[in-house]
Amino acid sequence: MAFKVLLICLLISSCSSAGRKDRDELRTLYLTGAYDNGLQLLSKSEFYLSEKEKLLTLMEKGMLLHSKGDWKQSTVALDEARNLSNKLYTISISKKAEKNFVNDTVDVFYGEVYERSMLYFYLSLNAILTYQQSKNRDDLFRARAEILAWDAFLASIKEERLGKSVFKNDLLLKLYGAKIHQMMGTREDEQIATILLSDAKNIIYKNYNSYPTFNGLYKEFKKDYEKLATLPASEVQKNYIAPTDFQKSLMSYIDQSLEAIKSPKKKDSKKTRVTLVLQKGVIAQKIAEKNFYGLDFLAKEPLVSLFVADVLGLLPTANTYNPGGAYLGLVVASTALNTVGVGFELPKIQNFSQPKKIYLSVIDKDKKEIASKELPLVDPMGDIAEEAVFEQSAWTYTRVGTRLAIKHASAILASFATYKALGGKQQNDFFARNAALLQYIGASKVIEESEKADTRYWSTLPNELRMIDLDLAPGNYSLVLKLESSEKMELGTIQITSQEMPYIVSIRKN
Repeated sequence: MAFKVLLICLLISSCSSAGRKDRDELRTLYLTGAYDNGLQLLSKSEFYLSEKEKLLTLMEKGMLLHSKGDWKQSTVALDEARNLSNKLYTISISKKAEKNFVNDTVDVFYGEVYERSMLYFYLSLNAILTYQQSKNRDDLFRARAEILAWDAFLASIKEERLGKSVFKNDLLLKLYGAKIHQMMGTREDEQIATILLSDAKNIIYKNYNSYPTFNGLYKEFKKDYEKLATLPASEVQKNYIAPTDFQKSLMSYIDQSLEAIKSPKKKDSKKTRVTLVLQKGVIAQKIAEKNFYGLDFLAKEPLVSLFVADVLGLLPTANTYNPGGAYLGLVVASTALNTVGVGFELPKIQNFSQPKKIYLSVIDKDKKEIASKELPLVDPMGDIAEEAVFEQSAWTYTRVGTRLAIKHASAILASFATYKALGGKQQNDFFARNAALLQYIGASKVIEESEKADTRYWSTLPNELRMIDLDLAPGNYSLVLKLESSEKMELGTIQITSQEMPYIVSIRKN
């Protein structure tokens, strides 16, 4: 039995790190705009073709197709991913107990809640971009239907995560969803847009104040989150919230959006309301961080300490009466078990660049700047991903202890069996001790390899999502980002035609 456990560990270790090379290559291809090469990699990689990576593969495929402008095929991939994620989520709940004994890397990729939420965003965005080309109102209705489905999804998630400072509401749904409802043009949809924008303020207050990008007191906010609902709003505002410039800018944008609904532009206006959705950068990498778990749980077992002391030669020689020496040997063995750390990995978000203020400059055909506005940050994806990984790691850490105990107990039993098999004669004792010790050291290395971190993630998501509204007359315009460092970043040109309906421009800048 002990040998079987170690064999399983060896098999797990051989596949736990599989795919990291291919995932790194895909990320590089995406960053360089080699979308077709990325699609080829997905179709050839043994990792991405694996059935347990199907959801991840569909997510990456959908993003590659979206970024190259093939919105219809992107929708096919992302819709399949959304349906699969819903099925897998039900399975993941029933398999929680089983996961206590198996490393996450050998399990199916289920996706984080924020990743599943982003599926709805891109499905709706694909639909609205398709509509603006096709003028087929079915695509417009599809964009709104995805908003409604997104809202239902988050409502179910929120119910499961009540009272916890974790991702359970997506600010992007409220702000982007309001724009889609406004595009429908009906009085009822405008009322819904007003409700969504008001909800956005509530979400910032209740949920997004847990992110450092939006709140200078985010640590205090997260620490006392469970009791905040019982405190007066004035006390929460005073002791737990210090709005950053990003939050102030976003709040101002929401107020402006609400005012625009109340006071719509005149029908004879020649300008079109344009909403720019900027997807900037690539989400920070999820990497493996080395941790150590003490073997003190084994030291509590007297027989384990006795075996370790015996194998290491810490006990007095046979046929001698030396209780003091025997006690000392057991103490040394127990101390060794208490101080030795077993290596294992946990996922971690690599240090990501903190968002900075960005201004959008709009240049007309005469090279004249006609508008310069700060681009509000709508979703701090780096903060959201970091919180999700921290939540996952905290749960994983408790399970690792159980798994390590079982694996090392099995390794010790296997070493003990080797010792007994080889140490029957006095002249073989030294060889038996060393063979058992070497076997245990080797098994420990295998165990360490079997506890590789699960670093799978939707690697082509943007690091920041920003939105801004502009009123532009028909014509061609150049868009330029102006950063705090005086650096400028060209976004390309857009063409605005005369139309009454609001218009969405989506730009991805890596």
